[in-house]
Amino acid sequence: MSREEEPEYDFDVAASYASADRDVVLPILHKLGELNVRVYDREDRVVENWGRNLVEHLPRIYQKRVRHGLLFISENYLNDLLAKVERQAAQSRATELDGEFLLPIRLDGTQLPGLLPVVQHLDLHVHGVDKICQAVAQKLAQHRSAFTHMTPVNSDSLSALLREKPQGWKYLLYTAVVWQGWLGLESKYRDHFRPYAPVNNIVEHGNGRDAIDNRNVILTELITTTRETFSDAERKGVFNTEQDDPNNIINFGETFVRIFNDFLEWARAIHGTSYAKEATREASRLQARFADTQLQAMHASVHELRALSNTLVERVTTGEEIDTSLDMRAMETSMESPLGFNIPPELATAYLAALDKLSH
Repeated sequence: MSREEEPEYDFDVAASYASADRDVVLPILHKLGELNVRVYDREDRVVENWGRNLVEHLPRIYQKRVRHGLLFISENYLNDLLAKVERQAAQSRATELDGEFLLPIRLDGTQLPGLLPVVQHLDLHVHGVDKICQAVAQKLAQHRSAFTHMTPVNSDSLSALLREKPQGWKYLLYTAVVWQGWLGLESKYRDHFRPYAPVNNIVEHGNGRDAIDNRNVILTELITTTRETFSDAERKGVFNTEQDDPNNIINFGETFVRIFNDFLEWARAIHGTSYAKEATREASRLQARFADTQLQAMHASVHELRALSNTLVERVTTGEEIDTSLDMRAMETSMESPLGFNIPPELATAYLAALDKLSH
């Protein structure tokens, strides 16, 4: 079922637990309510269910009215009659859906019959109330507003990201902006390494030394700008935990794309120019390759950021402390990789030899 075809539900989750465990489960249900999660709690609907055959009624709840079944697994749970009815209804529903319907939470070490041990569980004693509730909220965010576990790639998913603001949302937003910008530059990037550029109707006569020198000055300025823009201080300022303005993130991502394009355009102008002398053409084409390692570093950064960001939301939903995890550090490290400029020794040697030919 596509995201656009997903049904609306009366409840976000149905809480299935043993009556004997109610005092343990209630803090989680109360916290979920504070997070605006709509919870169906059988124990909280005594009047509504008065006179109903719950063996028939509860399966209808799990079949049609809830998005996820929240199963609180314990020894008591296995021996509670109504919990058994809910569990069977939830497991039946899970077999019909292409996705994660069951959200199991361990209250003790009990194994739930019929539930594969490889299914991701949360554990109250390991994760605690707050982390479990945040995980539920993040899982629901994927459905409530077109939010996905992948890098946002369209206006709906970006709007959802800004509305939900899950842990790591700033990195997701930054990556989304950078990724969209990269898609617009991919063809130009590939052209650079052919190398190819459309003819720009500029012709260099003479030995072209002045033009070559000028381009080196411009390249030096581009490198300086890149280092200043992606310095530790600049990154920390933009991704400061107290800073909540998405426009700063968007601008930072757009700046990355503009700088990427600046390097491409610098080299593109060289490739697109016509040269009256072959020696000038040779030296200029070698000069254009000065941008190779910088462009490759930025290209790698874009793809690494996307690969990492595509795991963030799913990791959040399993209760990981994303803001302090190694994965978040990996995201931050990927932002440093645009600073990749260097000229390979063999290229420098070939370039200097070509310049020497211009002097004769």
